[in-house]
Amino acid sequence: MSDKKASQDLRKHALEALERRCAAAKVELLQQQKISSTEKSKKEVKGKSSLNDPTSVVSRNQYNSSITLPSEGKPPNKDVNESDPIYFTLSAAVNEKLMASSMDVSKNRGRVVDKICHELKNSGYMKRSKELKVDASILLDNFVPKRAGMIGSRMRDLRSISKRSKRHMSMKQHKKCGTFDLPSDCHKYEIFWPMHDMWKSYMKQRLHNVGPDALARNLLIADLHGAMIRVVECKIPAFTGTSGVMIRETAETFGIVTKDDKFRVVPKKSSVFIFQWDCWKVTLLGDKLSSRIPSLPSSN
Repeated sequence: MSDKKASQDLRKHALEALERRCAAAKVELLQQQKISSTEKSKKEVKGKSSLNDPTSVVSRNQYNSSITLPSEGKPPNKDVNESDPIYFTLSAAVNEKLMASSMDVSKNRGRVVDKICHELKNSGYMKRSKELKVDASILLDNFVPKRAGMIGSRMRDLRSISKRSKRHMSMKQHKKCGTFDLPSDCHKYEIFWPMHDMWKSYMKQRLHNVGPDALARNLLIADLHGAMIRVVECKIPAFTGTSGVMIRETAETFGIVTKDDKFRVVPKKSSVFIFQWDCWKVTLLGDKLSSRIPSLPSSN
């Protein structure tokens, strides 16, 4: 038992000694760090004070003045480093060569610039393998492309024309050209009345030998140019009750010449029309008539 206690006491003493050594080492490290930080701060303060000190500025000015070239009419200031090879004067032969080369460069400089400008004018300035020479003016690196607003309206119209519009004009182009404008001297019911007789003969041929099952379909898809049409309902109240010969049909309208020699363009949308052939009275809903135009027979 006594031996165990003695060994434990020895261990405790050893641990305490190690702890004291570690604490002393930490204290020494802290002191060294403090000393080094104070030395750095002193050096920084000295550097700043030397910059702000007028005596140091004077000494620097004196040093700069010592290496300046001597001015005309004043003797050069003697310095301790006057015997340095840097301050040796050049030989006359070297001076002559330098002067000759500088004179040649100054003479040929204008010729080289003129030659480069001449080549640029003749061949154009190449940028990304594309010649940027427009109207005899060379466009360099500051090339600015034209905006869409700078291009003329004619060019925009030509670019916007599709392949289909080469064969078929748009409604906008029709309105500009006045395709749908009927002259006032043609607003006469008598002119288009023979057209109604032609329509009757057309319907007689179309519905000849047609069974009762296909009769309604043939009446709805028949060509109505020349038919007597009456407007039963319309979103424009002034057109309600209008009747006459239908002379023009578009995807959205019916063109009707009335008995009092007036031309009316009635919209199909939200309208109801009635036409009569023989003993048949057919009602047409304008909202369903927009698909009629593609189904009409082609006139070849």
